[in-house]
Amino acid sequence: MNTAVQKNANWTAMWHQSLLRWRRARRAFDTRALNERRLVIIAVLAGLWFVMDSVWITSGFKQLSAVIARKNQAQQALQALQDKQRLQLDEMARAQASVASELLQTRERIRLQNADFEKARQVLVPALEMRALLEGLLAEQRSLRLMSMKTLPREEIQLPHVDGAGQSTLLYRHGLEIKIVGSFHELLNWLRSVESLPSKVLWDEMTLQADDQGVLTLSLKVHTLSRDREPLEMAP
Repeated sequence: MNTAVQKNANWTAMWHQSLLRWRRARRAFDTRALNERRLVIIAVLAGLWFVMDSVWITSGFKQLSAVIARKNQAQQALQALQDKQRLQLDEMARAQASVASELLQTRERIRLQNADFEKARQVLVPALEMRALLEGLLAEQRSLRLMSMKTLPREEIQLPHVDGAGQSTLLYRHGLEIKIVGSFHELLNWLRSVESLPSKVLWDEMTLQADDQGVLTLSLKVHTLSRDREPLEMAP
């Protein structure tokens, strides 16, 4: 209790002293000339402005400047990122356009190649008719003798495929190996008759052999291309 009373007494004494100082300063200020009082007021205001500037205005301005600088940096970084993304999108668009153009050209080339190949295939004799056709030509040359006719292994031919260009064409290569005995002129006439057929066969290999009696044996391998998957029948 005594401590609280003493503190109150101290505060009261300090208040009275401050009030006395203020009154003395006020009387001293009032005794000054008008110009001096104006100078004092200006000096006090300048001091207050200096304190406010040091504590609030300059510090706040610096903080605001720092915030604006960070904002500008962020905007510049964002703009740079957007420019980079725009360039990447442009490059991707050009690359896609180039790929699309190349793909279109490739599709067109394959379409034309398939069309040409289909025309050529239509000229060839069908696989299932090749044996009968060759035997029919041999029957016309009665002096020739068929020694053997055997089927060669079937082979698959896959034409190039490109996405979007349709299904790739699958053909089969069917072949026969024929051995015929006869004279030179008879064999030559038979070969000419094979070449003059409206439906063509393709030649792979041809050999001509003669025995001690001068009898000639012609060995001929021919083939055709067809969509028929079934192999040719073996000749008896």
